[in-house]
Amino acid sequence: MASITDKPIARLEQDSLNIQKYANSLSKFIRNSDTPITIGLQGEWGTGKTSLMSLLLEDFNADGKEREIATSWVNTWEYSLFKGASETTPAVLSGMLEKLRDENSDIWTIKDVAADKVKKATKFLSGLANQVIANQTGINVKEAARDSSTEKNVAHIVEIKNLIASIINELIEHSKNKIQKVVFFVDDLDRIPPTDAVEVLESLKNIFDIPKCVFILAIDYDVVVKGLESKFGKKTKENEREFRSFFDKIIQVPFTMPVGAYDITTFLKTKLNDLGVEPVFIEASIGQITKIVRYTVGNNPRSLKRYLNTFSLINQIMDDDDENEKDDNNIILLFAVLGIQVSYPQIFRLLTQNPDYLSWNEKFGNKIGLDLSKIKENIENVGESELTDETWEQIIWGFCQEDPYLKVKCFNILELFNFLRELSCKNDLNEEWNEKLKEDVTKYNSLKEKLYERLSSVLEFAAITNVDDDIEVKSITTKGNVVYFDGFDGWIQEMRNGQEENKQLSLKKRPAIEISNDLEEFLKYWVDYFEAEGFDLIFTPTAGCSIKYKKKTIIRIDPPKSKIIYISILRSFKREYKRALIDGLGSQNIRRYDPNIKSYILPWGKEFFQVYGEINEITSKENDIKYLFKEAIETINDDKSLKVNKDNHHILEDIFNGTYTIN
Repeated sequence: MASITDKPIARLEQDSLNIQKYANSLSKFIRNSDTPITIGLQGEWGTGKTSLMSLLLEDFNADGKEREIATSWVNTWEYSLFKGASETTPAVLSGMLEKLRDENSDIWTIKDVAADKVKKATKFLSGLANQVIANQTGINVKEAARDSSTEKNVAHIVEIKNLIASIINELIEHSKNKIQKVVFFVDDLDRIPPTDAVEVLESLKNIFDIPKCVFILAIDYDVVVKGLESKFGKKTKENEREFRSFFDKIIQVPFTMPVGAYDITTFLKTKLNDLGVEPVFIEASIGQITKIVRYTVGNNPRSLKRYLNTFSLINQIMDDDDENEKDDNNIILLFAVLGIQVSYPQIFRLLTQNPDYLSWNEKFGNKIGLDLSKIKENIENVGESELTDETWEQIIWGFCQEDPYLKVKCFNILELFNFLRELSCKNDLNEEWNEKLKEDVTKYNSLKEKLYERLSSVLEFAAITNVDDDIEVKSITTKGNVVYFDGFDGWIQEMRNGQEENKQLSLKKRPAIEISNDLEEFLKYWVDYFEAEGFDLIFTPTAGCSIKYKKKTIIRIDPPKSKIIYISILRSFKREYKRALIDGLGSQNIRRYDPNIKSYILPWGKEFFQVYGEINEITSKENDIKYLFKEAIETINDDKSLKVNKDNHHILEDIFNGTYTIN
């Protein structure tokens, strides 16, 4: 097979995660439990709730006509399609009864009587839904069961509850069968809107709270919390007890899916074999593959299937690429990189910007908006770790602190990146990684170079399945009505070609620009300078080359329209935000600022000034211009003088018209 379907298992023979033991224990518990009782299977999407329920269903139905348990399975998501919130609950309850009749038709002893009662009950429940649809009364099951002002509907609820109880009793008490209990499986409650899920839960409690009944619900506590927010407000420490009390009232036995105990090794072996991966490779590499999985997607079966499908596709593409020298080391590295892509897209983005992660330094940190000195200080405050003693590790640690999810997974990410270095060291240098080897500059540089080459190679393939709208990851893309070019070469080529009118992107036709070799060399010099300094460069047809520091634009080189080159520079707080004059170059404000207008939220341009001149004029004043760049960085670093508003425009405390001459 080339891929794995995302279907839950239906039979024991498909159980490669070894969850059978939990199904066996639950089955024994249910058979011996008092009733009515409700068991809540908790876990995120894809953790195997439906698979566990399927194993229970198989066990209960295994006895054929001699079985002691009747079953009914409803998928709430199917019953909620094309229905409003108040229609879903009656539909689900009707479905439970209809499935009870249909799925156990071979063991009903009084078929006609039971069928008539089921029809009567479902007709009543459907009637409630129809009333809601027609807006005749606005009645729903939940309200009718608890609203004392609607005595007629309360009487109906009592009647229907007695009717359902009689249906269950006729099935259980008849002497010709051995049925002792009815188990209702209610699946996919976490796929319908949380408020609907809560309403279904309340209705089950009000109507189906009947002896001899067991309810197994696939729903996570977090879904219940979201569904109750309209009633209790956002969950806080003060009202948390109210949420828990509701959950405990409905769910008598919570069962959290034992994801951490899943047999991932067997699962991976089975699925990789299904995907046609060489058995010899699987046996030799399964330990490394399992470790990578533990560091990335973890044990969630659905995430694992998506991960393996992605790997299968890219692995096939690498096989078909005649120019690619594929070996086992590259396959393992590809598997790890795809794990990063699937689990930590922000970290994958950093890798695409600079695959040489062992060389990440302060300049790279600045490029992505991190202050390395502050990171080191924070690490010291929380206690040093062996995983944060190198600069590249400190950058990953600092980056992860800005995102709640990455913060929790930070040390998994660091472990993975260290594992990749150790793996490369063992494969490329035939040595175990240790600090002593790092002191051997020649060997360590060789290791970094080979790891960089391998990462760059697999990243080209991994990018095929990447989902990311970040302009650093996409080669040429659009965002809003702006076109982004693929680096310097793409920018130069687009300026030479000109741009056709694109009404879809609201872009007007732009004529081609004559880019001489001298001009290209001049622009390339400045691009290389900013990249070497660790800045983030973005190329667009209208804004030219924008240079960002800590994610904020500080410099912009406009597309040349003549022999004159314009460079926009963020004003310096040291100059009281006045524009600077350099002898031999022109200087102007992009937009003049009126001090009488008491507004400090400025559109782009007012916080910048321009210096301009011909190529040779700017080149002769290179050091002066670089000094202005340094001041722009200091302005960004001065938190009190510069902030950014929601539109990512700079907000200065004040700006004055005027000039300042560089001596």
